[in-house]
Amino acid sequence: MNMKRTKILWTAVLVSSFAVLWSRSAQSEAPNKAMTLLEFSEQSAELADRVSRATVYLSVAKNSGGDMGRGLGTGFVVDAIKGIVVTNAHVMDGAKSATVQLHDGRVVRGSLLGVDEQTDLAVLDIPAGSSMHQLEWGDSDLIRPGHLVMAIGSPLGMEGTTSLGVISALGRRLEMVEDSYEDFLQFDAFIDRGSSGGPLVNMQGEVIGINTAIGGGGGSNPAWRGIGYAIPTAIAERYVGDLAETGTIRRGWIGVSVDSLDAQGAKLRGLDHTYGVRVKSVVKDGPAENAGVRPDDVILEIDGREIRTPNQVKARIAAVAPGSSVKVKILSKRAIRTIRVTLGVLDA
Repeated sequence: MNMKRTKILWTAVLVSSFAVLWSRSAQSEAPNKAMTLLEFSEQSAELADRVSRATVYLSVAKNSGGDMGRGLGTGFVVDAIKGIVVTNAHVMDGAKSATVQLHDGRVVRGSLLGVDEQTDLAVLDIPAGSSMHQLEWGDSDLIRPGHLVMAIGSPLGMEGTTSLGVISALGRRLEMVEDSYEDFLQFDAFIDRGSSGGPLVNMQGEVIGINTAIGGGGGSNPAWRGIGYAIPTAIAERYVGDLAETGTIRRGWIGVSVDSLDAQGAKLRGLDHTYGVRVKSVVKDGPAENAGVRPDDVILEIDGREIRTPNQVKARIAAVAPGSSVKVKILSKRAIRTIRVTLGVLDA
């Protein structure tokens, strides 16, 4: 069998697998009937069209010389009535406004409402009603490696670029800025410079991530290497709401310092797999201590999500509104229990 024929066969197998996976979650009159390749193709095209209508492209005045750059970033509308647009902080690069091109080619002015560099989020407003389309938030905590996702953006200035891929991993950290709050989704749908701030959606067209980094996430000339990163909605959604309403962010605080737990530490504590973080210290009269957390306890889950790294505790807790309670599963003296912790306010 020649190489060309082998490549064709493998491509057919891959696309067929995508179609079967999609058909299992799709609603139809005949749920046991596998989706054909043509049906899969049409569903993908319809999804891309729907998401693209709420995706916008940003040109931002550069800090040096005041020159206008085109295709420097992407964003998406989350409230068409009010005109609320989400993008990355690094797309704005300190600017207070941007030229926003809508899907139909119209150009409007976008004014910065708020920015949070530690999560790489920025929110702009455009004239109310100028966009007729918006995207809905999805639950990024339902996403698992292998799930199909679609990215829309402007890689290398090529507006309206659509790419299909899968979630590759969860809980990635790049340390893009000092004291960042990162819990990135890793995926292989193609993005590149200019895609930043664009939507990463599930197969229902719901935003489950905000595209923010490529390749290794650093260097003077980063390039796509088959890896993209997105801010999960579990981190971004409340921050976006706060920035849109007040221009500022209040972060939750639990009052613990934690360490990683390796495989040997997990085994010694009787855990069936390696996860959780060990509590090093607890702030006196802080939220965690008041809820019964003690040094050497192991935090296993926060609001039903398994915790594997100290950074996940930091990012997840900070993303919850102060005064709210979170459900924390802990291992304490070989007994697993779930407690409620009412969060305080993290000092700036």
